[in-house]
Amino acid sequence: MKNYRKDRILPLIVAAIGMAATCIVGHRLYQREHTYWQETARSTFREALDEELQRRNYIEVPFYSNRRIKLSVMDSVDRKKEPIYVPLQSEHGLKTFCIPFEKHIHNIERPSDLRLIRTTILNQHPLRADSLEMAWSERLAAKGFAGKTIARTSVIDWWDKETHTYAGDSTYIELADSLVTHYMGFRCEIAATGYLYYPWWSIFSPADKLLLAGMVASCLLLFFFRKRIVRLYRRIFIKEVPVIVEKEVPVIVEKIIEKEIPVVATEKSRTHIYQLEEELFYDADTGVLRRGDASVKITPKPAKLLQSLLEAKEHRMDNQEIMLTLWPDGNATREKLHTTVKRLRNYLSQLSDWEIENRDYGYQLRK
Repeated sequence: MKNYRKDRILPLIVAAIGMAATCIVGHRLYQREHTYWQETARSTFREALDEELQRRNYIEVPFYSNRRIKLSVMDSVDRKKEPIYVPLQSEHGLKTFCIPFEKHIHNIERPSDLRLIRTTILNQHPLRADSLEMAWSERLAAKGFAGKTIARTSVIDWWDKETHTYAGDSTYIELADSLVTHYMGFRCEIAATGYLYYPWWSIFSPADKLLLAGMVASCLLLFFFRKRIVRLYRRIFIKEVPVIVEKEVPVIVEKIIEKEIPVVATEKSRTHIYQLEEELFYDADTGVLRRGDASVKITPKPAKLLQSLLEAKEHRMDNQEIMLTLWPDGNATREKLHTTVKRLRNYLSQLSDWEIENRDYGYQLRK
């Protein structure tokens, strides 16, 4: 009985382990692809931004400066991670602006004179979000990215009022991740931000999807075909040994083998014992099906049907033969036949994998 239960439970355990392994592999693949696309999207966004800025290189900007913030000064600011205060004179007067450290450190230029030139150029020819998003999405699409891209440009004016523009499929803006932001200008007043969105299943490569689909299919096949797998396992690895059951009366042993699974019938006037498989016996005289210490008592009609199928050729009988065997008085009906077969199936399922299949207007006992 323990071996039988083990044979039935083992495929389920293996299938569960396989599904868990599939989830772990899928998570690892997702993390790998997620990191790859995050890094790729950041680098291509900067490439697209540089391309947009290079289109303005033809503009001539007269620039005079008698001072410059040296890199050594910026390095000291970087170490302290403190805000930067810069004065700026314009037609609106003199004003000191506070530049947060995060904006300062992510400005695409380091020297202050280049930042001031960038302010002048972008005031004359503002950065366009739609051109930036198009250049970015084309680069990602060329590398096989299947998600959505959104670009945002913003400008903070002299009075600290911000205006911004989105480009791309903005319906995904609430679901998308803010991937990277670059700042430009003397006051870091111009910003370009890239947003990325993709469903989790779209991030996998075709090879990853094929691998995961194969693992899931293997687990499902193992679950749905566990009975056949157990049967194949027994045929290959378990050798059935015919057993002669001794009783008080002499017995004659007759060995019936179907598909390498022996069925041993011992018969005499009062003794009919059948070995269906290792440790599984059926005593036709008592109507008891036994496996190890477990047993089930079969009622008369299903018991007679089981004995008849065991003795029939290829363990198969047609409907007419069964009805004549079980109801020789002619009281057989289809309903009675179906009820008897159903009960016998229930008895067999309690201790074994043996089944009664309905085929060609008859029934066959097989494993």
